[in-house]
Formats: sequence, structure tokens, C-alpha cells
Amino acid sequence: MSHTSAELAFAKEAAAAGATTALHHFGGELQRSKKSDGSWVTQADKAAEAELRRLIAAAYPDHNVLGEEDGLRAADGGNPRDGAPTWIVDPIDGTNNFMLGVPIWATLVALRVDGDVQLGVCHAPAIGETYEGELGGGARCNDRPISADTSTKLADAVVLYSSAQSFFRKGLDEFFEYLIRRSWRSRGFGDFWGHMLVARGAAQVMVEPTLATWDVAALLPIVSEAGARLTHLHGEGWSGSGSALTTTNLLHDEIVALARTMAPDWREPIRELGAR
Repeated sequence: MSHTSAELAFAKEAAAAGATTALHHFGGELQRSKKSDGSWVTQADKAAEAELRRLIAAAYPDHNVLGEEDGLRAADGGNPRDGAPTWIVDPIDGTNNFMLGVPIWATLVALRVDGDVQLGVCHAPAIGETYEGELGGGARCNDRPISADTSTKLADAVVLYSSAQSFFRKGLDEFFEYLIRRSWRSRGFGDFWGHMLVARGAAQVMVEPTLATWDVAALLPIVSEAGARLTHLHGEGWSGSGSALTTTNLLHDEIVALARTMAPDWREPIRELGAR
């Protein structure tokens, strides 16, 4: 696929439409509730995903859709089709930010074919940024090419993370503190944006203890095409769910070795979500 593929053009249009639906609710009164996993969902999440599913059903009725709110189904609403390409969508990545009125949130759209994510789009309307990447087609922010840093060592690096509490809850206190102390600066820019900041060369490390398929799928081709790496914390190729470590190529092996040393008993809570 090239960066001019019809699928990527559609993904950008769909992500923009889903984000526009969410944006209508941003900053207003929100109906919200907690899901079984303890995360929040609002009417904006549900409305944005419904719009994404409507658009995918119209354009690619023979495909599947995996979404955070309504799971894995055929695009036309039936049972998922074995072997069919699957659109993976997160209507609002950064729901907590969205609820608080923090503008760092995005609608994520990815396309997985034969087990590999071919393209991804992160559309963040409240900060005016759209990231895209397609295997073999490069990575861009607002249509301009982006690339990861190639020379910064850890002592001079910017390390980003989701929240300190998430590391404490997972027993990664020692690793987290050691990583932060060895870096130059650290910031709690969670969700999609931290990974995109590494992809565009503004930071060198982004780490989160627990993510799901829809949180990460759209990030994978953007990060790889920008010349960075996204894996699990101990270095395994990213799949299913679990920790996510995005780093520059220069720092990846060093951070993985640090994690294996400081958190040798860490076991990924990996489970395959929507493997069809």
C-alpha cells in the first residue's frame, strides 16, 4: 500500500467524522458510567463509535469492525467474518482527558489485514493534529513527514508515561523510578499523544503498563514508519493487549534490558482481542 491508498484516505475521513461527533460533546455536560473493567465511557464515545461503524459499513460491508465500545462484529452488523480485513477503532482515546476538558484526546482508526496492521490514523481535533502512517508509505503529521530522533542518549532523553499510579498498581515502581531518574526530563502525556511525540522526534521514550488492541493498533504503522519501535515492555512484538513501550531505535534495547532487570517477574496480562 502507498500513502495514497483508498483505504488510508477513507481512514482519515472516518477518523475526522468520528472526532467531529465527539467534539460536539467536548466541554459540555456528559452522561458517563463505568464499564466492567473500571474505565469510563460517555455518550460521546458511543456516538462517535456508532458514526465510525456506519461509515465503515457503507464503504466496506464485507470487512469486520473491532471497537472499544461494541466489540468485534461484521461491518454490516452480523457475526465477524473469518479472515476478513478488520477495522480497529477507538472513538475517543483519552476518555479521562475528554471528561476533564483536557484537549489531548483522539479518534483512532486502523486497518488490520491477515494479522498485520497496514495503516493507522490518529485524529486529535482539539489540538489540531492528525497523524497517519501506512506500511511502506511513511508517517506524517498534518500531511508533513515525521521521523523519530536518532541520536539522543537516555541521560538526555525525554521520557513520557501515562500516569505514575498505573506503574505503582502494576508493581513497576522500581523500574519506573529508575527510568525517570536516568532521563533528562519526564512528562505524564498519556494515551496516543505520548507515542506520537516519540514518532515525531519530540521525545525518546513513551511507556504504559496496560493497553488494549484499539489503543495501540493505529499507533503501530505510524511509529514504525517514523523509524521508532513499539513493543511490549520486555521487548516482545506488540499484540493483543498489555504494556506498550515506544522508543527510538537507539534506546529500545537499553530500556528493554532495564525493564527485564528491574522488573524480572513482570508478566504481561496479554489476551488476544478480536483476533479474527
